[in-house]
Amino acid sequence: MKTAVYITKNKIWAGELSFDWDGVSFDEVFGKIKKELKLYEMRIVLGNDVSFVMAVKAGDTFLSRENVLNMIKPWMPFEINNECFDWKEIVLSYDEKWLQIIALKQEFLYSLSSAIKKHGLKVELITAIGILLGEITKGREVPVILRWNNKENLSVLGINGLVDLVVSDIKEEDLMVYTTQKWGLAVNPEEIILKEENYNLTEVVFSEKINGEDKFVLNLPILKDVSVPIQTEDEKPEENIYLKKIGKESVSKLWIYLLIIFFCMLVGIAVMFWQGTIKSVFPQKNDQAKVLTTTPTMEITLEAKPINLADYSLKVLNGSGVTGEATTIKKHY
Repeated sequence: MKTAVYITKNKIWAGELSFDWDGVSFDEVFGKIKKELKLYEMRIVLGNDVSFVMAVKAGDTFLSRENVLNMIKPWMPFEINNECFDWKEIVLSYDEKWLQIIALKQEFLYSLSSAIKKHGLKVELITAIGILLGEITKGREVPVILRWNNKENLSVLGINGLVDLVVSDIKEEDLMVYTTQKWGLAVNPEEIILKEENYNLTEVVFSEKINGEDKFVLNLPILKDVSVPIQTEDEKPEENIYLKKIGKESVSKLWIYLLIIFFCMLVGIAVMFWQGTIKSVFPQKNDQAKVLTTTPTMEITLEAKPINLADYSLKVLNGSGVTGEATTIKKHY
């Protein structure tokens, strides 16, 4: 069965069925859609509250995907990379070239791609409601305002298939002032009211081209490098792929830290062996204990011997220069 799946921030429509969702994981809702509708092939339409549509004047810039990404990054309300945007070229006149841009948040595209891959769904096209509504303005050389009040209450400003603005909460006078000043109009633009009976979303989305050159086909990609989570019976519904991914990364980092600690311990042990500190910390059994011994000292006692002064003679010499001084001294001593 083929159907168009319309996604907003808190509700998803598939055919005549609608499902509430948490705005984070598509897993549970896509599982219900596949089971209840026997759905295997679908095209996805993103609501205005989960996608971003803008128009940029190209000028003389060489149009490559990398150049376009660098050009639009400053204008985005959220960060984008090469995977979560697409663009196509629209020529309004022979010398006026514009770029139609569609983008969505990285985590949104990751969750969407994971659910598609897990449930084996075939998705040929992912586009935005603003782009589909803008197709009505093809062939019109002046801006037109489209009013659509079905899944969302939207006002779309387009010219010759180029969507300049998609809004849901703007005052009427503000929209008219923006349009007349931006496009140099002397009067307010034409308005077209789209009702459910004259605008079949499923027919419109399945009439969109999905093949052709990149610059002519606007189609957001489904990420190929997305791991499919394996659920267990005890797994809670609120658990999602992001928590699992974080858990796996934490385990990997833990092993890295343990290996680093083990390596540091080996280096420390090697250094201790090299410096010989192992023996001082863990003494060997066959080491002999050192015994401190004292060496006795020998005491020598000297005995005094009597001196006989008669054995010695005393001679007094006079060196004072006084005659007879030596004799005088000798007599006293």
